Amino acid sequence: MIDLRRRERLLAVVLTGTAGFVDAVGFLEVGGYFVSFMSGNSTRMVVDLAGGRLGSAGVAAAVLVSFFVGAAAGAVVTRRQSLYDRPTVLSLVAALLLLALGLQWLTDATVAGLPVAMSVAAAAMGAMNSVFHSGGVVSLGVTYMTGAVVKAAHSLVDALAGGSWAPYRHQVALWGSLASGGVAGAALHVYWGSWALGVAALVVLGALGVTVWLRRRALRTS
Repeated sequence: MIDLRRRERLLAVVLTGTAGFVDAVGFLEVGGYFVSFMSGNSTRMVVDLAGGRLGSAGVAAAVLVSFFVGAAAGAVVTRRQSLYDRPTVLSLVAALLLLALGLQWLTDATVAGLPVAMSVAAAAMGAMNSVFHSGGVVSLGVTYMTGAVVKAAHSLVDALAGGSWAPYRHQVALWGSLASGGVAGAALHVYWGSWALGVAALVVLGALGVTVWLRRRALRTS
């Protein structure tokens, strides 16, 4: 994250908070499964399989597949676009979140026990990880924080040994944003249920608007 420009770091923090928000809403809606954290779902799936709980394992598998499909869609965007790859990915994420809201209103259908609306939300989170990439490789995952926690620990040791505190602060900011977003998502879910996803969609649309404006301003001044 230290390699990103200041405004890109701010975008990363905003999107990480959004991911925490959506993950909390999805976790509560689906009953203990994550829509943006696939390590946890993988563990649940294999434990449920070992215990013979095929229905529960099917829910975890459905979330995993949905997230993977979204990530693949994000990868397709980054390969086909150049200058406008980030706005296009953000547009995809916003469209998927809005689609999830629409499906929530239209149907209570499920796929392997997973509500269709939540499967689309998981796809949105998969796609979001393509916002930051370099050479076709994801350079910063914004929906999972295991790497950030490990990097924060290493950065803390480096800082205490006389190095810069900036890398540590940046990683802590990401984790703090995810946690804060999760608190907000859980709180709003109490009142709005899955309709709280509308807040996440609005945040992504706002990020999209700012990104497009900055890109156009950069083109005018170049």
